[in-house]
Amino acid sequence: MNAVALLLLLLCIASCDARTIVVDPSGRGEAATLNAAIQRAGPGDLISILPGKYPAATVDKSLNISGAGDVVIVGSNKVLAPGCRIFGLAMTASDDMPAIIIEGRDCHLSACSITAIATACRITGENFSMQDCRIDSPAGLEIFGARCAVISSSINSDVAVRINRTAGSRITGCRIAALQGVLVEESGDCRVLNNSFSGDGFAVVLKASHDNLISGNNLSGSYVSGLDAEGSRGDNFTENRISGGKVGISLRRSEESLISGNVIEKSEQAGIFLDDSARNILEDNHLTANGNGILLQGSSFNSLLSNVASFNTYGISLRGSSRNLLRDSLLHNNSYNLRLTAGESGGSSSNPLPFDQDIDGSNLADGRPVCYLVGASAVRVPSDCGFLGLVSCRDIRALDLNIANSSTGVLLVNCSNCNIQNSSVRHAESGFLLSGGQACTLGRSRAEDCQTGFLAEDSSACQIVASQAVNCTLQGILAEGSAGLGLLGCRVEGSGAGAVLRGSRLCRIQNCSLLYSRGEGLSLSKSHNCSLLANEALFNENGISIIGSNSCYIESNNASGNERDGISLQQLELAEAVRNIASANAQGIYIQSCRLFHLQSNLLGENSRYGLRMSLSRAGNITENNVHDNGLAGANLVDCSDNLIYHNVFANNGLQNAADNGDNRWDGGSDMGGNYWSDFAASANPGVEPRPIVGGGSDRYPFRDAWGWQ
Repeated sequence: MNAVALLLLLLCIASCDARTIVVDPSGRGEAATLNAAIQRAGPGDLISILPGKYPAATVDKSLNISGAGDVVIVGSNKVLAPGCRIFGLAMTASDDMPAIIIEGRDCHLSACSITAIATACRITGENFSMQDCRIDSPAGLEIFGARCAVISSSINSDVAVRINRTAGSRITGCRIAALQGVLVEESGDCRVLNNSFSGDGFAVVLKASHDNLISGNNLSGSYVSGLDAEGSRGDNFTENRISGGKVGISLRRSEESLISGNVIEKSEQAGIFLDDSARNILEDNHLTANGNGILLQGSSFNSLLSNVASFNTYGISLRGSSRNLLRDSLLHNNSYNLRLTAGESGGSSSNPLPFDQDIDGSNLADGRPVCYLVGASAVRVPSDCGFLGLVSCRDIRALDLNIANSSTGVLLVNCSNCNIQNSSVRHAESGFLLSGGQACTLGRSRAEDCQTGFLAEDSSACQIVASQAVNCTLQGILAEGSAGLGLLGCRVEGSGAGAVLRGSRLCRIQNCSLLYSRGEGLSLSKSHNCSLLANEALFNENGISIIGSNSCYIESNNASGNERDGISLQQLELAEAVRNIASANAQGIYIQSCRLFHLQSNLLGENSRYGLRMSLSRAGNITENNVHDNGLAGANLVDCSDNLIYHNVFANNGLQNAADNGDNRWDGGSDMGGNYWSDFAASANPGVEPRPIVGGGSDRYPFRDAWGWQ
């Protein structure tokens, strides 16, 4: 009903056995002030106020009050009587009191303008309604009465409408610009319908509330969360349109709610976000260009039905969430269509619960079915999967998969004896992920343009065989906390790092090629008793780097053409490096803070700085190495002690063949002899004339001929 029609209705009501009292400040009416008119009026009378500025009044009779023109009421008005109708007034309060307080039931306010420095309107009476009003104040309306309605009004406030410990309120068709639009606290059966919201805080917030309907609203701006429920139950969020902000709709510690038919776009973090929430239904929502279309965090037993997620960073993300139902999802053109992670719950081999989901082939990733098996055995997976997830499965076989745009392309959690062959994953965070696997094999497969190509965590006796990782931004192959892992005949090229092992043991890396990495070609950290055999680590920043990893065996590797070190051994003991090539690097082999190591028969030549450089290392045995044509020095030892260095060739190295400021032995005694030096003419094999070492010490029994001890 528009303002003119309402005024006619009021006049009609007033004409039926009711008087009209005119308020005129010039004295030509029945009263000069609103208070005076109220004193003269009886229940049901109409007070018509002519233009002017008037002090506030207390309405203690059931009256109709109408402003005829520019009428301003200054101060805090109180409406104590039931059934009052107020039309066309401008009310303003200059102190901390509300501009109008409604205590009577069944009152109505229409076409009014209300401003205040604190709260515009406080309502404790039931069945209050407001229509076509404008409110400008830090706090707009505070509603404590039941079944109140705010219709077609414009509210510009920090907190536009606060509904507290009541029921049945309705906010409909309003234009609300606020830091917090509608706040519903411990209230139920409220309706927030067809409003337009703009702001940068929250549009609608439900706290400890229940059975409310939030529908048909239009939200734009930079909201922290557009529609937000905390500790609430049984609420419906339907057919809202939300654009921008951080989160479109969020449920926190809430349950049994329905989120349906919403259109949400351009939310920075998530279109729909559930945190620690259960038994909710998310159905037929359209989610576009968000960080996550739908993100569940620590949330279980929810149903996601017929949602469409497109052009998001992540289509649907389940993080630390379990036992959710996914049906008929359409995921397309997302950077990563589907993401499942353990989150903070730490699910993996010891706790696969976060991956226990009910997901079937009705869900489509870029037009192809999502294949997700839980507890299955002896199954052959179809080759047309848009995503493959295996949880607590055994003896599963998959061939010829071709998967793209998934957070993890092939996910195996707590699986045993599963075999993935001849498959490829493109553009994923993890191409192939083994978590808690036992005796699983990834063979002849390829990961391209992923963050990590192949990832094995907390797995044992698994193998990655004859597989490739190309252009991966972090690592081509990453193993964490795994045992007995075999990397056999693999190739990693153009990645952030080639193959990286952390906290793993008894692993074997053999016949692999690690090329053109921006970091380490092959790296071990705190990974003990591992074997590196016949690999090539070429043209990386560092070739082979082993840190804090004891008892590793390194044989017949080629670590050449790297920007820094060919082979780097740091902070470890009992390493053995035999028959490796480390040429054309900055340094051939670098050893720092190591003990009880053995270098034998390595070729360390044509490095731009040092063939062998050592610092703070002791009790090593260095024999049969060919150290030649290095730019600065063949061997450079700094603060090292108790190392035994003999039967090595030091030939044609730049400034010096060797330098040593520590206490090391450069020969094996008169029977074994020392080393060959291209810059020293010894008399025999071995000779008896000492060859001095720059910095201190000497080779007492140098050889006249290279390899003269053989």
